[in-house]
Amino acid sequence: MDGGVHFLINIGPRDAFEADAGNDKDIYIGETVTLSAEQINESAEYNWYDHNGNLIYTGLDLTVSPDVTEEYRLEVITDADGFKDYDEVRVHVGRFKLHSLTPNPASTQVTVNYDVQGASSAYLLVLGVNNTTSSHNYIIDLSQTQMTIDLNNYQIGAYTIALVVDGQIVDAQGFIVQ
Repeated sequence: MDGGVHFLINIGPRDAFEADAGNDKDIYIGETVTLSAEQINESAEYNWYDHNGNLIYTGLDLTVSPDVTEEYRLEVITDADGFKDYDEVRVHVGRFKLHSLTPNPASTQVTVNYDVQGASSAYLLVLGVNNTTSSHNYIIDLSQTQMTIDLNNYQIGAYTIALVVDGQIVDAQGFIVQ
């Protein structure tokens, strides 16, 4: 006599969830950023993986300081039934940056501190916020990290300094001429 026990297991529909690793982030070389998973409404494990698929952290918040643009993958696994979902977040690492404009506000000159290491060409573009027809370009010596701009011919008002590297605006900051 062949015998056996048969079981029928009925599982009701589960409330779906979506893993959420947050919005993509923009940082500069040497900066740190914290990636935060959105917590779901049940007990779960939150695993973070690097671009090679290696587990690098388990927890809600991952703090990273990549030297190049990286993508991270979040895996959320429920404790109750092992249901999984994934999301990715990209940390874009900028190589070029305006560090500071001093003094700000300024009257006779402003010193611009920047990082253009590794660029082929770079210049500063100064635009009047209220007068969009006025602009000035200052070619950057790529071996330097700062430039002082004479403001004696500038009218009182608000301006933007944009850092243009290899033909692309990569950073910008505002300043006031008083």
